[in-house]
Amino acid sequence: MDNRYTCNVVIDLEFTPVPRSKWIGDLRNEIIEVGAVKLSSDGTVCGTFSHMVKPQLAHCVSGKVRRITGINDADLTCARPLAEVLEALATWIGPGRVRMVTWSESDLKQIRAECAAKGIAHRLPSRWLDIQRLYPRLLGINKRRKVALGEAADWCGIQNDKASAHRALYDAQMTADVFHTMASGEFLAHRARIDEELRDEKKPCSMNIGAQCDGLSVLLAELISQEVTRAA
Repeated sequence: MDNRYTCNVVIDLEFTPVPRSKWIGDLRNEIIEVGAVKLSSDGTVCGTFSHMVKPQLAHCVSGKVRRITGINDADLTCARPLAEVLEALATWIGPGRVRMVTWSESDLKQIRAECAAKGIAHRLPSRWLDIQRLYPRLLGINKRRKVALGEAADWCGIQNDKASAHRALYDAQMTADVFHTMASGEFLAHRARIDEELRDEKKPCSMNIGAQCDGLSVLLAELISQEVTRAA
C-alpha cells in the first residue's frame, strides 16, 4: 500500500456538544467514542480499537447525537477520560513509522482542540492524511465537492449498514475499506458506474488522477502533499 509506513491507522471519532457556558478556547465538542483500524503496509487489517470516552464538560449526550449514533449516557458511565483513552490508543498503535488516516479533517481538529483545552500531551503519530480531500480528485470531480463516507463506500461497491453508521469503529472500518480500494486501484472496476452517477457533476480537470494511475501507489507525491503534521 505504502512502504514508507510500518502501518496505517484509520481513526474515527464521535462527539457531543459542550454547553456554551463551558466552552474553552476553540473547544465546542467533546469526544465520546474512539474507533480505529490498523492496516499493515500491504493493507491487511491487523487489529481494531474501540473505547468510549467520558466527557468532562458536557453533562450528557445531546439528543441529536443520541439519535444519530445510538450512544446514550449509560454507555459512558464506566468510560475513561480522554487522556487515558489516547494513551491506550498510542500503546495499541505501537512503535514504528505510522500514519493516521481519517475521512475529513474534523477528527484531527477535534483532537487538537480538546487536548489543548484540557492540557493533554498525547503520543499519537504526527503524520495525518485526510482521504476525503483526495477522493474527489481520484474520481476527476470538483475537488470542493464534499463526499460523505457512506456515499464513497457505495461508489466503491462496499456494502455498508446504514443503521450501524456513525459509530466510531464501524465508520473506521468503512473508511479503511474505502482507503484500500483507493490504494489498490480496485475502485477502477466501478469507474463506469461511478461516472454514470456523477455525469452531471463531472467537469474537465487539468489533472484527472484516476485516469492516470492504478491507485495511490503512483500518487506518493500527492499523498505527501496532502499529509499534515499535528500541532505540538
